[in-house]
Amino acid sequence: MIKRLGFSNFYSFKEYSEVSFEFDKNVPESISKKLSTGTVIGIKGSNGSGKTNVIKAINFFFSFCLDKFSYYGVKKETRDSLPYKSFFGSDDVTEFDIEFLIDDITYIYELEIKNNKIIKETIIRNKKRDVVLIERNEHGAIECIKDFDELKNINLRYDQSIISIVDKFKFNNKMYELDMLNFEFVKLLSNVDYNGYYDFNLGVEGTTKRYKESEELFEFIKSIIKSADSGIKDIVIKDRLNEDGEKVYFPLFIHENEGKEFFMPFKDESSGTKELYKKMIVYHLVLNGGGVLAFDEFDVHLHANVLPMIVNLFLDFNINKKHAQFIFTAHNTEIIDTLGRYRSVLVNKEDNESYCYRLDEIKGSILRNGRPISPVYKEGKIGGVPPIFLGGKEL
Repeated sequence: MIKRLGFSNFYSFKEYSEVSFEFDKNVPESISKKLSTGTVIGIKGSNGSGKTNVIKAINFFFSFCLDKFSYYGVKKETRDSLPYKSFFGSDDVTEFDIEFLIDDITYIYELEIKNNKIIKETIIRNKKRDVVLIERNEHGAIECIKDFDELKNINLRYDQSIISIVDKFKFNNKMYELDMLNFEFVKLLSNVDYNGYYDFNLGVEGTTKRYKESEELFEFIKSIIKSADSGIKDIVIKDRLNEDGEKVYFPLFIHENEGKEFFMPFKDESSGTKELYKKMIVYHLVLNGGGVLAFDEFDVHLHANVLPMIVNLFLDFNINKKHAQFIFTAHNTEIIDTLGRYRSVLVNKEDNESYCYRLDEIKGSILRNGRPISPVYKEGKIGGVPPIFLGGKEL
């Protein structure tokens, strides 16, 4: 699980900013459920505040550590620029760090990059105290504990993370801890890349084929959709042959009126139902795998009442048995009441520089457990909303 993640000099974020899933002793047990690390973070902020850049930071960091930038068309044999931007083209170091909780042990990974090159890379284990497992400098020299001595003989690219090499080389000794860390980075799914938001799905036919292959998955999807749309009695899957003589699958949605059943095609359903049908497979995958889902504009095409239902999938440990994590941005305001102050992060921008904070960092009694946050948020008392001018006065 991710405990916290921080970054600096990345897009609109100049100074160090952090997103934390951690719960301290002040968090009520009804919220923490006796866990030190949460499973949901919602990010709010006005248009242009930098919300998407938080998701971009997560995706870039994880992709960099796995050497996945071939997805962006970056040829690694050349000195092409890495697919990110520093704060207004700053030449300062861009920093990332993350803490994972794995088997009750905290692992800290720190990365510094500049001019498309790794300046520093550090892996730390913290059981009762910090132990530096591996440290790499800007010249590629590696210092490490004895278990990782083989790394010293590997000639890494200037922009290649140590995390990425565990499945690329055959080691004499087991790189167990590196394997574990690599797996934590593999578990991310995101709908944001270098170019921003993209809508990833398998298409209706591809998604329906997956539902046909897994009864458990299909029942999960149906339960969500029927809860969200009371007009849908059931969903069935049919097949036909396409122009190439191949079998393809398609859904029919059963509606009932005056005791009669009507079978409606996908195209005639609401935008919200279509969105759930195509996207719930992603939520199911992450929940079943104990992964991390980083979604920008999570609420697109979804009714406000559906959002808490999806968030609660990650908060209900009878469903989220592997403690999968969900971090998202949304335009919907009321979702902040579902999240509460320990799961809500606000992003503000001043002088074109973004910064963020979790709501429990706000001092005083303006926010209290059990009270709605959205009224206070709408009034602009806690940040994250654009200024509104009426009669020449800023409210």
